[in-house]
Amino acid sequence: MALKPWGYRLPVCLLCVACLSWGGAAVAADSDQAEKTSQADEKQADADEKISATSNGSSNGGSSDGDADDDKKPKYPPLSKVTKDLDEIDGGLIKLYQGDDKLLAELKPSDLDKDHILLITIAKGIGQRPLLGGYSWGFGDDWVWQFRKVGERIHVVRRNVRFKADAGSPSEKAVKLAFTDSVLYSLPIMARGSGGSYVVDLGQVFLSDLPQISMVLPGFTFSKARSTWANVEAYDKNLEVQVAATYASSGREEFDTVADSRAVTVGVHYSLSRLPKSDYQPRLADDRVGYFLTVLKDYSQAEDDDRFVRYINRWNLKKADPNAEKSPPKEPIVFWLEKTIPYKYRKPIRDGIAEWNKAFEKAGFYDAIDVRQQPDDADWEPGDIRYNTFRWITSSAGFAMGPSRVNPMTGEILDADIIFDADFLQTWKVRYETFTPEGIAAMTGGPMDLESYRRQLSRTPVALRCRHGERCSCNLMHGMSHQFALGASVGAVRKRSPEDLEKLIMQGLKEVTMHEVGHTLGLRHNFKASALYSPAELHDVSKTSQTGLTASVMDYAPVNLAPPGVEQGDYYSTTIGPYDYWAIEYGYTPLKGSTESELPELKKIAARSGEPGLAYLTDEDTRGIDPDPHSIRFDMSNDLVEWAKGQAAIVADALPEVVESVTEEGDGYEKARRAFGVLLSTHGQSMFMMSRYVGGVYVSRSHVGDENAPEPFEVVDAKRQREALALLEDQVFSDKPFSIPPAMYNQLAPSRWSHWGQDVVDRPDYPAHEVILMWQERILGRLLSPLTLARVHDSELKTPADQDAFTTAELIDRLTDAIFAELDSQDADAEYTVRSPAISSLRRNLQRAYLESLAQLAIGQTSAPQDCQTLAYAKLKKLGDKMAKAAESENLDAYTQAHLMESQARIEKTLDAVMLTSP
Repeated sequence: MALKPWGYRLPVCLLCVACLSWGGAAVAADSDQAEKTSQADEKQADADEKISATSNGSSNGGSSDGDADDDKKPKYPPLSKVTKDLDEIDGGLIKLYQGDDKLLAELKPSDLDKDHILLITIAKGIGQRPLLGGYSWGFGDDWVWQFRKVGERIHVVRRNVRFKADAGSPSEKAVKLAFTDSVLYSLPIMARGSGGSYVVDLGQVFLSDLPQISMVLPGFTFSKARSTWANVEAYDKNLEVQVAATYASSGREEFDTVADSRAVTVGVHYSLSRLPKSDYQPRLADDRVGYFLTVLKDYSQAEDDDRFVRYINRWNLKKADPNAEKSPPKEPIVFWLEKTIPYKYRKPIRDGIAEWNKAFEKAGFYDAIDVRQQPDDADWEPGDIRYNTFRWITSSAGFAMGPSRVNPMTGEILDADIIFDADFLQTWKVRYETFTPEGIAAMTGGPMDLESYRRQLSRTPVALRCRHGERCSCNLMHGMSHQFALGASVGAVRKRSPEDLEKLIMQGLKEVTMHEVGHTLGLRHNFKASALYSPAELHDVSKTSQTGLTASVMDYAPVNLAPPGVEQGDYYSTTIGPYDYWAIEYGYTPLKGSTESELPELKKIAARSGEPGLAYLTDEDTRGIDPDPHSIRFDMSNDLVEWAKGQAAIVADALPEVVESVTEEGDGYEKARRAFGVLLSTHGQSMFMMSRYVGGVYVSRSHVGDENAPEPFEVVDAKRQREALALLEDQVFSDKPFSIPPAMYNQLAPSRWSHWGQDVVDRPDYPAHEVILMWQERILGRLLSPLTLARVHDSELKTPADQDAFTTAELIDRLTDAIFAELDSQDADAEYTVRSPAISSLRRNLQRAYLESLAQLAIGQTSAPQDCQTLAYAKLKKLGDKMAKAAESENLDAYTQAHLMESQARIEKTLDAVMLTSP
């Protein structure tokens, strides 16, 4: 069973996918399930009130109007009676009393009306995203809580902190009237303690579906009777509560990773602490530098402003010696390597974390990050808010992520935990035994037109969407598993040594670590960073060892494989890049003055955005509908056309020998099928990148006056678009790259195991035509998507009349000439047969797909410009005439003749339909 999709609040990297966005003032109690829970809480509260003999007093605790004897009765039972048989836990912040289903908290008057922050982590998962051990729940939508006394009850309130105004101003009163907090729970006061404390049962809070996990477990509901306390700890500054939360279902839904799907138990860890008061000073954001944001709306701002105040998320680093040019911090950022990390991986992980100290030193801090090893006998939990950890978990998801938790009023990062899945080297296997259109779409950016993109959004619950500037799931490791597989497959063909494969893995681990640590420091993805070096420079270790392969480790970089005949350089970046230094400079350089007075100096730093290597584009610039061909995942170099040629050469060189190279005597053939799939997808992905040049627009976030900065938008020049299209004509719209030895197809067998945890392939024999056509249709779909055609059409207006422009007429002409080349090159003297046809089976499939696209254009079934519809009509008419003539040839094979006749008939019907629907 698959879980519901989980939206990104950042990137942290899965990428983006996958996180829960709670929507500010929207709260848990607003869902149907939460409403049921709330009603149950109220009933339980009424019963508790009777048990605790809470009288009908006034809101200030006044006595009742009953008999005189009643006045003499104590208002609450003795604390000793209420806490009898409960274990006392007194660590300082809040005294607790724990029982089977109770967790009594003794709230002092000083605990009331004070801000607390609640962090939720999945401590023990079920092996499927998002319910994985170590997963941060909510991805940065951290809750500010208050305990408020209202009458004879204590309300657990989630504060609405997004809206504010200056204290004492009329605007402050207006904000309070307009935006309310959310009362999540109303708890009866069960007893009074010494010093006037109030005793309430937090079991009603934590032994519930507080995180709304049922939203991602379809058909499951929280079962309090089957849920227990896993661990409860109290410390001076925080409470750590872990619940073994059981969710029950009818058993119709199944999980391979769960023993019995009628009951799923998830370890949920809650960290509750007083929101610390510190000397932290928020720093204002700039859209030229990629940080996660804490965004407030300040109604004290001038009315001509949008009233939004945008703070970057960062740690509170202060120099121990403020007067020194460089100084150690008062308190470093400490990361603990969890004791579960395998010994052989600890060094690249430690090095990857510490690599960021180079950027901090340039910003004025020595040893800003301190990496420590968790002792084997340590008994603290990684979910404890006091520790920032690098966690190593086991699941079948193959991912890594670096979430952080922040003060939602200032952007100060309070806690961070990086998670690595131990299966990162294994999860690629099943995915490449077969392909689906959905899988190929996911590899290449998702929906490519606005209509499809909006449909996808409408199917995703609001609470699961990734919002701009917020922390979303990072999917880097998901893609990196493919890159590791590609490196291993090509390495096997090239007979690389085991030491070389180890180098590839260790460099890759270090790069992913640097990436995820970047997220914990506040940095967002930068998908423009891969355009740093030329293809030739990528293997010049004298350069890449100093700057990395890309301008930032916050990009998703592919494995850097050398094309045939080129000496291999680094496989992955071994250090952070120039953008990373610049971003840390912006976020962490100590500046004098207030938050507002820092702004001129910050603008000077950000104004360097036009310098080489400092361009920034992120997740919302890298969707399938976005125009910049260099803002894409797993691309490399500043010349993607040449780089894609190199990728095609790597695949062509490896394919003929891949079966023999990746298998040994006694092995199953599934290894060959997986490696073949990896190579084919590598070719397809690199060619899809070429389709983004057609109708492409370079995007810049630079501001007016930034030195050497380009305009916000620049149409990709016509020459480059033609070069990219020529490569597609050669590598996608011809048989050339798919001339695979027939015998190889018969060696591509899938895994023969059929049991839980194994996906069964629908077709054990390889569906050659189907898979090749999927990639061709995906690329053709990008070229003829309404958005691409609209951009090509618009580019004619955006290009001066005396300059060359790539037009929709040229695009459709070239596609038609390439895809139907046989109509103009048929040999009248040749003798074609069904075994040696005039038009091959792969080409016939491609031609049908293209005709279908032209027909949709001509009929007006898409939102493409009207000119494109008329061009499609004219092209279909000419094609129909050519087909009718070609089909009359006596030397045609049966396949080709039938194909031409049927295609020509379809064209006639399409043209008739156009005439009927014309106004």
